[in-house]
Amino acid sequence: MEDMIDLSHIVIDSTDKRLDIYLAEMFSIARTKIKYAIDSGHITVDGKTVKPSFKVKKGMTIKGGLPEEEPLTLEPQEISFHILYEDEFIMAINKPAGMVVHPSFGHREGTLVNAILGYMKGKGKIKDFHVLLNLNQINSRPFIVHRLDKGTTGVILVAKDTKTQEMLSNLFKDRRLTKVYRAITEGTIGNDSLVIDGNIGRHPIERKKMAVLKIGGREALTTIKVLKRLKDYTYIEAYPKTGRTHQIRVHLAHIGNPIVGDEIYGKRSRHATARPMLHAFRIEFVHPVTGRDINIEAPVPDDMLTFLELHGD
Repeated sequence: MEDMIDLSHIVIDSTDKRLDIYLAEMFSIARTKIKYAIDSGHITVDGKTVKPSFKVKKGMTIKGGLPEEEPLTLEPQEISFHILYEDEFIMAINKPAGMVVHPSFGHREGTLVNAILGYMKGKGKIKDFHVLLNLNQINSRPFIVHRLDKGTTGVILVAKDTKTQEMLSNLFKDRRLTKVYRAITEGTIGNDSLVIDGNIGRHPIERKKMAVLKIGGREALTTIKVLKRLKDYTYIEAYPKTGRTHQIRVHLAHIGNPIVGDEIYGKRSRHATARPMLHAFRIEFVHPVTGRDINIEAPVPDDMLTFLELHGD
């Protein structure tokens, strides 16, 4: 067993909170890891094995630790996906809702990386395939130069070799790309356009969340344009100038207009959706190898279009 965290302590500040949620928040560790440790008996409460949903109470003793993780192998899988653009060096994919981008402890299969590996292997199109396939580090990110949350749909860029990956990464680092998102927010945004300027960092209490901070954090800037006002909702375009974790979601929640369906930062709408209504609509940049102007769009997905139709005038 790893000594990554010390779980030998008395629960004194929580009543009727799920064990997995309590530990994930306390140690800022992925809930999937905690859940696995509880299910496999590596964590006990008052000397007994329990379920992740067990409600902890003041005075209970939690003991244990995280089991040693197996090396994260990046296996190719035959998973179909929608290619928006492809050339010798890069590819743009329309990521579907529900697909995780990178393999992790809780998602070893079925990710976008697994799908790309399968595609590249089948086409014989990857120069560094044997090298990237042996990167058994949990933080390795072959091909991918940016990320989208699991529930977010739309354009995501992929490099076909390590040199192109580095050049694309530099475009993001130097902010030499234009990213356009579409989203549906709770409530009515009164201004036709606005700029949200607020540093983003880890939430001071809920450590799994990000927040706009008055002190600290990292610079974050998002421009918003209203496309259509619906009854109780607003359809917008968002132009993030920086690339902070959950930036658009956090900024919209900060002004009181969280994204519809966002269970982390949003409200419980009477019109619930299966995912946050956020879509990476367009990306524009100069091709780092060919020098061509590249403009890639992903069609607004059906679930967003249906929501707009149902709640329009």
